[in-house]
Amino acid sequence: MDTVPYHPLLEVKQTEIRKVRQFYDLDDINRIKESLEIIEDWCKKQPHLVEALQYMSQNTLERLFILSKGSVEGTKTKLDKFLTMRGMTPELSLNKTIDEFDTLLDSILYVPLPKLCPTDQSRVMITQILNGKWDQFNLLPYLRYCFMIGEYRLHYDYCLSERYIIDLSNVNMNILSKLNPIVMKKAEILCTEGYGTKIKGIHILNAPSFVDKVVYLIKQGLKEKVANRLHVHGTYDELHKEIPKEILPKDYGGDGPSCAKLAEQWKDILKTEESRKIVEECNKLVSDESKRSSVKFSEEYLGMPGSFRRLDVD
Repeated sequence: MDTVPYHPLLEVKQTEIRKVRQFYDLDDINRIKESLEIIEDWCKKQPHLVEALQYMSQNTLERLFILSKGSVEGTKTKLDKFLTMRGMTPELSLNKTIDEFDTLLDSILYVPLPKLCPTDQSRVMITQILNGKWDQFNLLPYLRYCFMIGEYRLHYDYCLSERYIIDLSNVNMNILSKLNPIVMKKAEILCTEGYGTKIKGIHILNAPSFVDKVVYLIKQGLKEKVANRLHVHGTYDELHKEIPKEILPKDYGGDGPSCAKLAEQWKDILKTEESRKIVEECNKLVSDESKRSSVKFSEEYLGMPGSFRRLDVD
């Protein structure tokens, strides 16, 4: 709790932990401990949540507490949403294995940058389509992988928000047929409502001539607040005004290791037994709706009874 577990590819300094906590007025470590105990005790009394709780690490619970702005009641709601929405979106959240992504990772790179953005303590994720591999890209496996990395990071990371860099240098017009707004909308709801992720920015680089059509499709799957944080950068210098060079890979004029090197390091890390165990336990982070004693989740939280379950995925 005073520190976070060491991870070679997710750097979190003690000063950054303090900044994240201070942002929500959480300087008192005893207050955090007492709050987490209250949340755990509450969860143990919820028949539909108690089984999942045994697979949730203390680190993950604290991250959800931080994402809930240090509110005990907010964390209870967040925890319920997190575990319930994962069950409502099994195609994105459940039954994942590290080996299922071998084919995907031959066509795409998705890597968190090792250093937090010093201006806002956000974690930056980069997506690169590999040259000549676009036709092999499939949106659903890509999103499953993104969520797997996100779940994994809950054990090690400590950030206030996230930024996403999307490099479109190797795409063609076929991208328009691969971006399903319904799937993206479901993923956005799971990301922001289920996980509580605060999306600080979406940054598109190396935009093709048809980028307006791509942006339009992406925005169809985003809430207005998030859509307004989508930026198309004409140059890397423009990107540097948002994300400092010191944390960016050299691919984008930065000082850090290349995306290709980071991707290889992540492949090696994820193949370890420790990582496999984390992924396996994350698959069990799901509510048991047969034991829920209160009003149906979709009616209580989403305000659209039953509709979330009826979203179709092509």
